[in-house]
Amino acid sequence: MVQSAVPSGAPASGNELRVCVRCGIIALNGQARCHICNEPMGVRGHMVQCLLPGRPWARLEMVLPCPHCGVEFSPGPEAVESAAHCPSCQQPTVVEAAWWDEAVHLAHAVVDLGHPDFHRQNDALGAYNPFADVGVSMPCASLPSERLPMQSMLRLRVGPGAPPCLRCGTPLIVRVLTQGRQTTECPQCGDREAFALPLSLVGRVPAIRALIGFAPETAAAQGRIEPWWLLMEGPSTLRPLVQAQVEQAEKDAAERAAWEAWNLQERERLEREARLQAAQSEREAAERGKQEKAARERAEREKADRLAKETAAALKDTQAKLEQSQRALQDTQSRAAQTQSSMEQALREAQEAHRGDVERLQQDAWTQAEQLRGMMAQQEGMWRAQDGRRQQAMADLERKHTVRWRVAIGLWVLFFVAVAVDLLLAVK
Repeated sequence: MVQSAVPSGAPASGNELRVCVRCGIIALNGQARCHICNEPMGVRGHMVQCLLPGRPWARLEMVLPCPHCGVEFSPGPEAVESAAHCPSCQQPTVVEAAWWDEAVHLAHAVVDLGHPDFHRQNDALGAYNPFADVGVSMPCASLPSERLPMQSMLRLRVGPGAPPCLRCGTPLIVRVLTQGRQTTECPQCGDREAFALPLSLVGRVPAIRALIGFAPETAAAQGRIEPWWLLMEGPSTLRPLVQAQVEQAEKDAAERAAWEAWNLQERERLEREARLQAAQSEREAAERGKQEKAARERAEREKADRLAKETAAALKDTQAKLEQSQRALQDTQSRAAQTQSSMEQALREAQEAHRGDVERLQQDAWTQAEQLRGMMAQQEGMWRAQDGRRQQAMADLERKHTVRWRVAIGLWVLFFVAVAVDLLLAVK
């Protein structure tokens, strides 16, 4: 089986794809630069035919952190059956077979579920396809991701494409031989190389048809990762899981639709029953209203008759009481006239007695006032006499003090004169 390069000017058919002129990854429509190698795209790009009908190569970049020194490096395909040697510390790292299988199966899933989808098998997967954007809005998928975790320590970047020549970038012509061998030839510069599939990997992953892995030393020296190129056929192991999710989602949607339809029917039935019950309740309420209205009318008539009878009896009683009240009023008026005359007589007597008492009290008050004035005049005379005696005593006391002071001052003067005379005599 031969894959040949297609001239860049030829129209794309159902088995061709446009790839980057340097790294071989699929070229997206309207892409200015390659997302992998940053090579300007423009109208450039190689058109290549798929080696397997409708199935591009899987470009797999793989990074493994060294458990000894922590440096990340890209292992080559020979590490599948031996060990991966760290280019920094040269220590070997044995990678579990399950890790290789997981990486290969994920690479198979990317080219199987991504674009280009020549046979349009992925349209029905919809949002459940984890690689629906690969080949449309992004050239590759980075794994692990939130939707697809991984059990191994490997870090992958997978996208569809075709292996290019390391020297000139031209898509290689790949010949797949028997017993897992394949050869590559560059139609531009003529470089040839041979590769072989690891037998252990072929036994575990029957879908693998070819594996091209150039030595990673040159790429590491240039600061890039040398990818593996895997050719896988048939559906991937992830497709049945995605299809099961789609079928389960369709089943859930159908069940949800059936449940919503049943709920709608149930709501409509309940609404009909509620309307019927409301109408029945309205009829019963109307009938009860009529019965209650008739009962109220009968009760009102009976009440009116009873009130009429009670009113007539009360009127008779009122008339009798009125007559009794009139007689009692006449008796009360006669007694009131008698009482008024007796009260007027008592009032005149009380007024006369009051005038006598007032005159007597006025006379007593005048007498007491005259007595009080006499006592006040007598008291005032006594106060004036006591004040005169007190002033006389103070004047006498003041004269005595004045005489005493004068005597004392004279004695002191005599004392000082005697002292002065003694001093003069003493001085002489």
